[in-house]
Amino acid sequence: MKDLKWTDAIIKVLHEEQRPMHYTEIAQLVAERGYRKSLGATPQDTVSAQVSIDISRNGNDSTFIRIDKGIYALRNEFLNVAESLDIKDQITKENIERTSAINAFGIYWNRDLVHWKSNPNLLGIQQQGASEVNFKSQIGIYLLHDARETIYVGQAIAQTLGERLKQHTTDRLSGRWDRFSWFGFHPVKEDGELQTTKDSIELTMVEVGNLLEAILIESIEPRQNRKQGNQFYGIEYLQKEDEIIAKKKLEQNLRDLLSK
Repeated sequence: MKDLKWTDAIIKVLHEEQRPMHYTEIAQLVAERGYRKSLGATPQDTVSAQVSIDISRNGNDSTFIRIDKGIYALRNEFLNVAESLDIKDQITKENIERTSAINAFGIYWNRDLVHWKSNPNLLGIQQQGASEVNFKSQIGIYLLHDARETIYVGQAIAQTLGERLKQHTTDRLSGRWDRFSWFGFHPVKEDGELQTTKDSIELTMVEVGNLLEAILIESIEPRQNRKQGNQFYGIEYLQKEDEIIAKKKLEQNLRDLLSK
């Protein structure tokens, strides 16, 4: 089947599901149902942008309606249901989302899946089928873990994330960590490159609180916190194994087979 345009694919998913959906789930279903084979590096961001632009340009004439942060529905279908439930006035006003300081993150990435050269690649994907993104030039906050225990928290500001993590493979912490988490300030562009601007970020006290809460919830995963950290929904990246590591594993498996 020929790829649908992004807007058509989004409309098709929302019509089939007949319910409000978060843009991350819409992107997943677009891929799973084969409506688009070409997803790019940031399919979830693309869905969010397509819907947000349509709402911004067309207002009440938009095909879509925003129900909550990151959650959308088809306007006419949803308002028909809302009107029958007498809640239409509660959900017709659109809110503008503020950009968070954290624009991408990874949780419990495996140290053994990285090829630790002088400037190591830190590869991730937004979802299965998406193009890979290299986060070695990312800046932000990172944590080192020994299994599930966090043993170190650091900043990658003056140096990049790749440089800081590389240092920890040879310093006093070298033998004490096997996984790492990171929270990056640079957003990912549609082509998979990082937007490495030097713009300063100004946060209110509430936003600083939300940021710290979100990092702790995501990285520590306390049992009593059922929600995901505020403003972090939809920007997590899954780790992708470095091709050199995958090749070494394949070669080792072949050697093991030949030695039997």
